[in-house]
Amino acid sequence: MAGGLKIGIFDSGLGGLTVLRELLNVSQGVEYYYLGDTARVPYGIRSKRTVIKYSLQCAQFLNKFEIDLLIVACNTASAHALETIKKNFPHLRVEGVILPAVLEVANLKPSRLGIIGTPSTIGSGIYKKLIGRFLPNSKILQKATPLLVPLVEEGLNETPLAEEVLKHYLSEWKNQIDLLVLGCTHYPLLKKTIKKLFPRWEIVNSARPLANVLKPLLDSDKDKPNRVSLFFTDRSAFLESFLTNIGIKEEIEGLEILNWEE
Repeated sequence: MAGGLKIGIFDSGLGGLTVLRELLNVSQGVEYYYLGDTARVPYGIRSKRTVIKYSLQCAQFLNKFEIDLLIVACNTASAHALETIKKNFPHLRVEGVILPAVLEVANLKPSRLGIIGTPSTIGSGIYKKLIGRFLPNSKILQKATPLLVPLVEEGLNETPLAEEVLKHYLSEWKNQIDLLVLGCTHYPLLKKTIKKLFPRWEIVNSARPLANVLKPLLDSDKDKPNRVSLFFTDRSAFLESFLTNIGIKEEIEGLEILNWEE
């Protein structure tokens, strides 16, 4: 695509910033507009109807910036709202985070794998269904892990508390799987702790595969830096430390807390 590429990204909170980080690693001269719906995080415990409603509101906000590409950087929204967003914004290219992760898993061909995500994402069955199409003979386990998003949002991802919660959810899989799918964009920040507890497992998240899929588009202007504008629907006490932890503060041009009205 020619110069001046504008990309909108939304997530239920801070987790989609892991997607933004991966995109920044492989792009130049792109304008990014990120919306974190921190007033209503997490989406993963909401009904499908509510997730669609919130997702359309986020997409409408980002559309005001005349974006060329919209990234649904939330697994729950990707599971429940992606097709509705595409129908409502036919002029936009819309990408979710689930299919790229599924394709990476299919390429690795594990015979035993586990999937973790929010209750809504796991309840949709989308990961298990899609991976099963590519790997019909693989053993596929899945589990909702609702305590993990709050841990990450509060910056507790590398603490003894995080270790105990992960043990609670995952210890029974220790000898049952060889690969773990992180079905939430908050979860990459738990990767270090997961590897510490379960070093033998291969780990796939949805952020890096999506960046790899989009990489051919992202050299928008090699002579210009990326530009990042961040918007949040409520102030998070952990935002500054989160931005520091994922290493994108230097590329942020603006950060605004919105007066969000449903």
